Amino acid sequence: MSRTKKIQFNVNEREYQRLKEYAESVDLSMAEVLRDYIKNLAHPEGCRNTSHS
Repeated sequence: MSRTKKIQFNVNEREYQRLKEYAESVDLSMAEVLRDYIKNLAHPEGCRNTSHS
């Protein structure tokens, strides 16, 4: 699947360090950790999987 969307947001130093340390501990990049988290999010009830182009 092609990655065409970019997400950018700010975190504080503590949040950054927690993510960095976790990513290192599981041998993944910080982006991969966040992508995996998003993939594992539960779908809210009643939410349809529709494509908006």
